Amino acid sequence: MKQLIGLLLVVVVAVAVTLMAQGNASKVLVFFGQYRIDMSLNFAVVAILLLFFVLHITLRTWRASSQLPGKFKEYWMNRKQNALLKANTQGLIALITGDEQGAQKALNQASKTGIETDLSYLIRAMSAIQADRFDVAEDILNQEKANVGEHSHALVVLRAKVALFKQDFTGALAMLEAMDPLAARLPQVQRLRMLALIGLARWQEALIQYRACVSASALTQSEKNEALIRIYSGLCDAAGQDPGQMQQVLSNSKAAELELTGVLRVLAAGLTRCGLITAARNMLETGLTQQFNRELLPVYHAVAVLEPRESLPHVERLLAQQPTDLRLLELAADVCEREQLWGKAISRFETVYASQPSAHVAGKLERLYEAANQGERAKVWREKLNHHLQNDRQLA
Repeated sequence: MKQLIGLLLVVVVAVAVTLMAQGNASKVLVFFGQYRIDMSLNFAVVAILLLFFVLHITLRTWRASSQLPGKFKEYWMNRKQNALLKANTQGLIALITGDEQGAQKALNQASKTGIETDLSYLIRAMSAIQADRFDVAEDILNQEKANVGEHSHALVVLRAKVALFKQDFTGALAMLEAMDPLAARLPQVQRLRMLALIGLARWQEALIQYRACVSASALTQSEKNEALIRIYSGLCDAAGQDPGQMQQVLSNSKAAELELTGVLRVLAAGLTRCGLITAARNMLETGLTQQFNRELLPVYHAVAVLEPRESLPHVERLLAQQPTDLRLLELAADVCEREQLWGKAISRFETVYASQPSAHVAGKLERLYEAANQGERAKVWREKLNHHLQNDRQLA
């Protein structure tokens, strides 16, 4: 309906203009020096309108043609950008899936665009590091185009990983310490710095850095355990047989760090080496009280028998909590033997032997019965000991 009304209006206007033009006898005179041009007013109006439209179309055409090179350039640039984005996406997928060939192919595709950024090289280098191809990663990171971009801190992180693999701990630490303070707070940077300090045997600094990594949640649980045991092993080795230094190591330790069995073992060995038996015993007793761990019993056994009187109350409490633990029973029996509590020692060794017969326990029972002046019982256990030894020789 609207179109019909619009058509009717156009017809009406055309008819009105035609009627007016038919009755219009006006003329227009145009003088050019000696020349004169006569034309009707209707023709002049039509000529002006046509001239206006021709001029308008000409200007629009000229403007469009002047913008054509830029639009053409923009078109090709968009195509290259899309190709680069596709190549980087494929490279990232290859990195996630561990497709080393796919990552190399993606970098080649990115290079063909001519506008590849450092991101393409970083993805490829990460893929090579993930595949333990550190030489390939180093070659990629050393390329000129990999060094031009906005991801310089990521480039340093990857180079530090390659340096750590090659055991260039000094070079890795120098690269990480040269980063700006904001980048140095990144979790991965802190983790790599800790590994470099461990590699350089700068144990006290490594411990401080480890604690910073824990605060930044930069380590997995397995990495925490491994790093902490290495650090405390290094600290104990550095202390040697100096009781003062070893006591300082123990004083600087944190409760959360002493929850790890490996750390307790290392510290107990270091304290025992320095003659700090009481400190080692107190540390182990605290750990066993907080959380009973059977793996600590051999370490605690070696310390407890050196101070049997002091360790006996704690051993009795542990045994009351874990009455069926054979290792703990044997520990309690050894402590009682050192304190010459023959009855308790014999009872507990016999319980151990009933559950797990062995020449080792039979020999201890023979010795205990002799110490208790019970020769007949000692003779019985001597026979059992000889029986075990004979069986062992036959098996051998």
